[in-house]
Amino acid sequence: MASNRHMTIGTAGHVDHGKTALVKAMTGIDTDRLVEEKRRGITIENGFAHLNFPDGLVAGIIDVPGHERFVRHMLAGSGGIDIALLVVAADDGVMPQTREHLDILKLLNIKTGVVALTKCDLISDPEWLELIVEDIRALTDGAFQNELAIVPVSAQTNQGLKELTDELHKALLTSVPRPVGPSFRLPLDRVFTMGGFGTVVTGTLLDGQIKTGDQVRAYPEALESRVKQIQVYGKTTDSAYPGQRVALNLAALKKTDLNRGDVLATPGSLNATFMLDAHLSVLPNSPFSLKNNGLVQLHLAAREVTAKVVLMKSERLTAGESDYAQFRLTVPVVARRGDRLVIRLPSPAITIGGGEILDAFPQKHRRHKPNVIDQYQTKETGSLKQRVELAIIERPGTFATLPQLVLRADLGPKARAEANKLADQGLVIALTKDVYIHKTEINSLTQKLKNLLTNYHKTNPYNQGLSTGELREKLAPKASPSAWEGLQNHWKGQNVIAQEGGFTRLNSFEPLVDETENQYLELLERDYLEFGLKPLATSTVQPTDDPDRNRRRKAAFATLVRAGKLIPLDNLYHIHFQAYEQAWGYFKALAKNGPVELGSFRDALNTSRKIAFAILESFENRALAVKSGAGRLPQAIDSLASRLGLKPSPPDPKAAPGPNDSLGQTSPLSDNASPKEGPSKCPKA
Repeated sequence: MASNRHMTIGTAGHVDHGKTALVKAMTGIDTDRLVEEKRRGITIENGFAHLNFPDGLVAGIIDVPGHERFVRHMLAGSGGIDIALLVVAADDGVMPQTREHLDILKLLNIKTGVVALTKCDLISDPEWLELIVEDIRALTDGAFQNELAIVPVSAQTNQGLKELTDELHKALLTSVPRPVGPSFRLPLDRVFTMGGFGTVVTGTLLDGQIKTGDQVRAYPEALESRVKQIQVYGKTTDSAYPGQRVALNLAALKKTDLNRGDVLATPGSLNATFMLDAHLSVLPNSPFSLKNNGLVQLHLAAREVTAKVVLMKSERLTAGESDYAQFRLTVPVVARRGDRLVIRLPSPAITIGGGEILDAFPQKHRRHKPNVIDQYQTKETGSLKQRVELAIIERPGTFATLPQLVLRADLGPKARAEANKLADQGLVIALTKDVYIHKTEINSLTQKLKNLLTNYHKTNPYNQGLSTGELREKLAPKASPSAWEGLQNHWKGQNVIAQEGGFTRLNSFEPLVDETENQYLELLERDYLEFGLKPLATSTVQPTDDPDRNRRRKAAFATLVRAGKLIPLDNLYHIHFQAYEQAWGYFKALAKNGPVELGSFRDALNTSRKIAFAILESFENRALAVKSGAGRLPQAIDSLASRLGLKPSPPDPKAAPGPNDSLGQTSPLSDNASPKEGPSKCPKA
């Protein structure tokens, strides 16, 4: 069991209380590595060591600076610690940075702690020691969840070191290890270059497992790299786990590409953001208040950024008060729901509060809005089902996929099951297997659809409806093709709309067709029957000089396409269905001798190369034919009309053919020859 417990111990306490000397006495490692630290005799930067226990368990140790000027350095190292080692000197007792460091530990929600009462060799008065212990117990009351041990020690005489090590071992065994999630995350607290190796980064692994050879991404800049080598506590290994201090040798990145506070993570597992939603509290002992829109220094793992605090309900927070807040940052960061943050004033530089991130990729919120407050409460205490529903509803019009929602809102692997439960209850609708839409959004879109089409039908009573493409741009421009198809299927299933020939209308709407309109339709169809396999460009076809011809022309083309009489070949040409059917017969007959090439097809149709090519492209686009070498071969179908979803009107025996109409003659190549057919009146849509 112990071998799976990977945890990190972090020191805390006032300057010159013996933290570094204690770590060296326990581990044999001097964590002061800088020349300036040696010269001044104080810790300036975070130092790192590891403690080996008799049962084989190894714990990392982060030794933080205690001087008030270096609290920001202490914060950079404290984000990954699991167990606090609070150090208080017996000759000094509780001091200002003892209090501030303890406040930070509580803000970071570090639940387990041990107190080392150092420099006991300097104190011979037992009563003095008892007073110091009483002060410590009063200060730490309620700070940790474990039964707090206060161990008298001396780094000079080794007094109490075994007892302290035993208490730390007990704390590690009783603490809950970090879970190994699906993706890894490593905030960087050091970035440097080693000769012969290149760029090396270190940090405390927060989530997931990392292996040699893994592809990684450095956030927030999204720089790609690969792990060349891993070291844990100075030993090369193939993998590392949450709670361990890790050094990674990276490929393809320079030292100048990275900064302390960057996060190395599984590619695609994080979103860079300029905003964070959080539940924020001001320390009970804070001498300063926090006003709305105030500027603070925000500390998140190893990152420090300047942020504006927007309080959702309050104008000002005083000592001990809390509120929901949105942090608006000057530079982007990455985080996850549940991460802890600490805020300090820029001047005077003092810790005043902190809290928990509820949404690591939020929208911008307005203050004093009840629905916004409700959303914060759901993000903080809601069930997974409620959080999934909120993620689906809170950004209407985006049509995000479920994997995108899971990443954005940290919903986890059970989100799909909860989304399906919501669908079963009718609260959401599955447009595709991955895209869900909330009932309130679909109801709103449906009403917008009805209003849009109602107004269109009033203005265009003769038209078959609004172009489906134009409708999509007006209603759901961000929807993927599959999501848009799901929307249309929903509306058709609810008998809201009808669609034919690329146009959408209300199901209750019947286009008006008068005699003038019918005459125009007859003339247009007659023209295309006369064109046969040699149609003119669509833009040049104008059967009459009617003053209203432009409107009638557009409506007539749409009506004939919808009725299955005209087939659009491309953006330039239409062709009558009879001619299209005849061309299909020629194509199938030619294909009996092998793939049909453009030249032979053009000769068989006795038309232009451009028209022949457009027809062949249409066959392929409609899945009637497939490419084969330099030509094309037909697909097996029951009938051309059914394959195209068309229902051409039956022939009108009274209609006279045009002078160039040879489509009624039976072709020796056609397997679907038809009698001569003239235009018939288009039925009502």
